[in-house]
Amino acid sequence: MKYWLAIFSLFIVGMTLTFCSSTQQSTLTESADPQTKTEYSEYYTSAFPQRDISSELKNAQQSVVRTVSTGFYNNFNFSGKAITLADIKTNQPKDISTSKTSTEESTSGTAIILDQGNNNSLLITCQHTVFFPDTVITYYEGPDIPDETYIKSISIKKNQTNLVYTSSELQPFEILATNKRYDLALLNVRFEETGNLGLYPLSVKAGNSDFLQLGSLLYIMGFPKSYPMVTRGLASSSESWNDRFFVTDATFNPGISGGLVLASNTNYESFEWVGMASSSTASREEILVPRPQDDDYSRMIRPYSDSVFVQQKTRINYGITQAIPINQIKEFLSAQQSLLERKGFKRLSTLQ
Repeated sequence: MKYWLAIFSLFIVGMTLTFCSSTQQSTLTESADPQTKTEYSEYYTSAFPQRDISSELKNAQQSVVRTVSTGFYNNFNFSGKAITLADIKTNQPKDISTSKTSTEESTSGTAIILDQGNNNSLLITCQHTVFFPDTVITYYEGPDIPDETYIKSISIKKNQTNLVYTSSELQPFEILATNKRYDLALLNVRFEETGNLGLYPLSVKAGNSDFLQLGSLLYIMGFPKSYPMVTRGLASSSESWNDRFFVTDATFNPGISGGLVLASNTNYESFEWVGMASSSTASREEILVPRPQDDDYSRMIRPYSDSVFVQQKTRINYGITQAIPINQIKEFLSAQQSLLERKGFKRLSTLQ
């Protein structure tokens, strides 16, 4: 009798363990190798890959290109003059300014190819990499000066160029739509032969940024300082997120804005698109610089005696990268669906 009771007890324990193991959040799916299993979880893993993932990253990199936009401005300065906005509206700035200079501002970024049709390619990037305001006004400040009353300088945009760089082509692009709040922009560029350029629409499935967790390992592809690079970072806790971005510890450099952010929830058997690199925190300071467009000052061996100008310089806080979540990107694309269909982009495979 004791023998059968022992057998029965072992049976009950075995059934309990089987039931408990079946209630775990992760599941096992068949992989190509019948001897191995792929662990799947709805949450993106924080573990490092234990196999070579270079081919998957190269495949995704074929959908990432570099962009450069340049705004050309005429700048008018009003030194010692009580010029107001009403004066600007009733007079030509060149007639009442004390000096005039011409400058150009350039921004580089990264864009992701989403769709192609009739040699047109649909790209998505960050709005701030392609936007230049038409007019920039600075005002005199001081304890006895009314706020935003007397104009110190005004810059008026006269032209803007937008270019996509590839390994063998340089093509202009058209800005189709933008969203300033979420820092997103859609671009249209016409490549002659995308296949020969090794450029293809993103084949990585769009994921769900709600399933990023503390420490989720991220791979980020873009063109920091114009170099094609891949870097990695860890997702921060959800307490530091808002509806516009999540935070990672990836190293940020100018040019990576718009970069592709990937994560895996299948133990690196596959990747999902979870966001786009957007910006970093920064501090600003004002520095003195020589006269703009003075070609000789850098080669001087005597003291500089010409006019001195104040220029604002931005210092990036490296090690903090803010990324736009894929869920927000999906909403933006959905809102532009009718426009995209009119432009001939009928199917975004990455969002299926």
